[in-house]
Amino acid sequence: MNRMQKIFSLTISFKLSCLGMGYYDDMRHDDLNYEYLYGSTYPLMKNAGSSVAKVIEKNFASGQKVCVVCGTGNNAGDAIVAAELLRTKFEVTVLLVNGLKSELAKKALQEYGGNVVDASHIDECLAADIIIDGIFGVGISGEPKEPYKSTIEKINASGKKIVSVDVPSGLGTNCAVRPDITVTFTSLKYGMNKENSGEIIVADIGIPDDVRKYAGPGDLIYYPRPDPDSHKGMNGTLGIVAGWEYHGSSVIAALAAENLGLDLVRIYVTNKNYEIVSSYDPGIIVRLFDYKRQASYEEVWRNSALLIGPGLGTSHEAEIALKRLVNGSAVPIVIDADGITLLSKHLSIIKGKKIVVTPHKNEFRKLTGTEPNEENAVEFAKEKGIIIVLKGKVDIITDGKEVHYAKGGNARMTMGGTGDLLAGLISSFISKGIDPMRSCLMGTYLNKRIGELAYDKKGLFYKITDMIDEIPSVMASYVR
Repeated sequence: MNRMQKIFSLTISFKLSCLGMGYYDDMRHDDLNYEYLYGSTYPLMKNAGSSVAKVIEKNFASGQKVCVVCGTGNNAGDAIVAAELLRTKFEVTVLLVNGLKSELAKKALQEYGGNVVDASHIDECLAADIIIDGIFGVGISGEPKEPYKSTIEKINASGKKIVSVDVPSGLGTNCAVRPDITVTFTSLKYGMNKENSGEIIVADIGIPDDVRKYAGPGDLIYYPRPDPDSHKGMNGTLGIVAGWEYHGSSVIAALAAENLGLDLVRIYVTNKNYEIVSSYDPGIIVRLFDYKRQASYEEVWRNSALLIGPGLGTSHEAEIALKRLVNGSAVPIVIDADGITLLSKHLSIIKGKKIVVTPHKNEFRKLTGTEPNEENAVEFAKEKGIIIVLKGKVDIITDGKEVHYAKGGNARMTMGGTGDLLAGLISSFISKGIDPMRSCLMGTYLNKRIGELAYDKKGLFYKITDMIDEIPSVMASYVR
């Protein structure tokens, strides 16, 4: 291979690996949200394995020998489920290349009543008529390492019929299984084609629409991990124009941002509350804002996202500031609380802007002149080209095209500050470059979840700061 061919090969490998990771995130999202909404994802594994078994029964004569080659994860579990279903018509052996790590795969193995061998029997197993590839799913990072590399090479050299589970193991690398058939689940994965995947059969494994309709823990996995070589400011800078009248609201939003790992959190206040807000937390930058000075606006606009409104008040000065900030901003803006009241008088300024508005029911009435329901939220968001997060027992999140929901929380979340906290979470996610709609799903789920955790510890007697303290532990559960 010459230098240009090598560069081309590495480029294709890199692109396919990235695409695979994107699909890995989507599948992990679906698994986590399914578990959140319905419990164990084992029924999905059973459906996946059943799909593979049906394809093999349809395409191959019964009585043949089948070698089911398994890695350590859920992909292996899918293959083992298929192995159990095939045992009545085929002579099946499950080969565990390196044991099992997935608890679901272990459960599938417990329910399998056939022959199981380890890697020392690989040559004997691969002498079968049909090989099922259940080594890797999507999301492999880097080139396959031993013992998987040599296993893939032996599978390819076997000359036998090969069926891959979900994706050919190693797809997008220089060492990938080359199957005759791939049974992929839910949808075609990027990078798959007839040349690298054989005949592709897309199987519906029964993932309900609610898995992507409702915000859940799966949304949190899209949080971007900081680049080790990044410098200050590259991992989110949030400007909070708030607290001019009620200082606590701005601090609550800022503490939410600080606990979400932003590089810089800045609160812009007037002289009235500058000293009070400055006394709360040394990690929060507090800046004086003069609504008459252009330099104040330009400083705010240099942040990667803005939050306007919590505790802002509805003074003449605040109204002028809101109008100028929105008009001149090129970055996404979340508008909450008093900001919504002021915005309701100047709706023309949001045209063409990246805006998220987070009203409760009364604020929605004030903003739109209509009743706070899903139909009206969808219509207003579509008309204005914005995202609405209509807060309630079940939050409604819509951009006029998509509609999503966030359930959960508890009765204590009617206390003051939970809305400021939610606005801080959403704007923080946006500041890190996450798509605004996704940020709203992440923020609404997280807000309700930390309320539930605070309730678990203190019942109805928890404070807003108890919710804030739960943010890092929840995020750490899903972001590694």
